[in-house]
Amino acid sequence: MKILNAYILREHVGPFFFGLAVITFVLIMDFLLEIINLMVAKGLNAWIILQVFALNLGWMLALSIPMAVLVSTLMAFGRLSHDNEITALKANGVSLYKIVLPPLLVSVLIALGLVWFNNKILPEANHEARLLMSDIHHKRPTLILRENIFMDEIPGYHILVKTVDPKSSRVEGITIYDQKDRLYPRTIIAKKGNVEITPDGNTMILKLFDGEMHELDEKEPGHYRRIAFDHQTIYISDIGTHLTRTASDFRTDREMSASQMLDQVKKHEKNISVSEQVMNQIADNKTSWIFVSEMKSEQGETYKTKNDQENFLQVYRENQGALSELTNHRANILSQLKKQNSLMVEVHKKYSIPFACLVFILLGAPLGIMARKGGMAVGLGLSLGFFILYWAFLIGGEELADRGFIPAFWAMWSANILIGCVGIYLLIRSARETPFISWRWTEKFIPRKFKKPKE
Repeated sequence: MKILNAYILREHVGPFFFGLAVITFVLIMDFLLEIINLMVAKGLNAWIILQVFALNLGWMLALSIPMAVLVSTLMAFGRLSHDNEITALKANGVSLYKIVLPPLLVSVLIALGLVWFNNKILPEANHEARLLMSDIHHKRPTLILRENIFMDEIPGYHILVKTVDPKSSRVEGITIYDQKDRLYPRTIIAKKGNVEITPDGNTMILKLFDGEMHELDEKEPGHYRRIAFDHQTIYISDIGTHLTRTASDFRTDREMSASQMLDQVKKHEKNISVSEQVMNQIADNKTSWIFVSEMKSEQGETYKTKNDQENFLQVYRENQGALSELTNHRANILSQLKKQNSLMVEVHKKYSIPFACLVFILLGAPLGIMARKGGMAVGLGLSLGFFILYWAFLIGGEELADRGFIPAFWAMWSANILIGCVGIYLLIRSARETPFISWRWTEKFIPRKFKKPKE
């Protein structure tokens, strides 16, 4: 039996890594366009690009591994069915359940590994990826002077150059609009000049020759100055052409483990409890007299004195303040509940997606037998279809849970339960060698003359 189990598992190894490579490549290609745009616009080096890919590979693997399990199951059982090996095993007394058991046990190990990965590795990778992408977006792009095109990347400056010598740092026909830390813009025009960058990459030095400077006097706006110069050096600091890495203790829900998110949920529950207690105290201590005038009118009483009217207005204002306070606490409770639901969705997601490995084994085995040929196109096609269905359930469930329509558990686990039940049903039908769907009930609607005669 050990030889048979090893043989069945070997059938899954190749398709698993093939499916993992293809699916991860598809996710990378979708992410690659954004990286190429950043690389061109921000002037990123190969090491930074490699870090971006490595850090974002975490969430890709968390999605591609369960899908690769489905691909390998479909292709392996399809190949075994096509070569009649499953039929031969059944003829020798080996049930389909025993054939499915080895990959099912391995899928349990994969699921446990993914749970550990989702709680230990993935949060840290997501955290570092977010910080790195934030630093990249704050980085100034590599300063490239282009002929007859305004360079607006440096805050407060607009630079136009008519001619650029690509072999040196010489430029001609320079126009600079300087608005940095100035009330009125200053215009600098020069016939030629040189452009240099300091070694730290944070300051640009413009050595200008034969030019003019035009500006308004900020103290006396009516005075206009025109200054001609033969040589002028301008330092533009804080161009930030180097990437500066930052650190932060703040974490989003996808940058925390399940235990960290559960701690946050307890804090939200505590805040909700405090708000509810305050609301109850307000309701117990405050007596609404807003309609006291109508009550007195019904009893034939009116506010005859000015003092009575002032007392009523004072009570009315106090109750208006209490009502406003109640409204604020209610809004706080709703906000805390929304955050709590969002966190619980992420907690269940860390376990429901790994559990999909088991579900896909139960579904993939009978579907692979149905597909029979077990080709790569069939395996990938069926896998893609069911994974899209699975992912649609997750996205829809997450949206409903965030809005408070359904609990977080059902939002994240309904897809596993539904697809798992379908997989168990198909597996039982396949083991019993009975049709997956019986159409006998339709025979009573077929006219007798069209029915096939019984032998």
